[in-house]
Amino acid sequence: MKLMAKLCLALALLITLPVAARADQWDRYDRFDRRDRMRMRAEIRREVREAVRRARRDSFSSYYRRDAVREARRAILEAQRDARRQIQRAMRDAYPRDWRWRD
Repeated sequence: MKLMAKLCLALALLITLPVAARADQWDRYDRFDRRDRMRMRAEIRREVREAVRRARRDSFSSYYRRDAVREARRAILEAQRDARRQIQRAMRDAYPRDWRWRD
């Protein structure tokens, strides 16, 4: 074989062998794998979106819960204050000469 023929044969092999190797990796069922991967990605995106929505909804409800806790705490403090005032009033009425119960 002449040098030019050897070079052309080598070049043809260099071009065809990677194509043949790639063709072995892809079969007719690969498109179904691609569809499955696309479905899985879409499902993951959907789940992430739902998780984000749930987290946002929970964070907003935590604001409402926090406000409810604050209002309950204020009501408790106000009730305690009223109870202390009533106790002081009762002690003042019970011991009119005691200097501690004077205003």
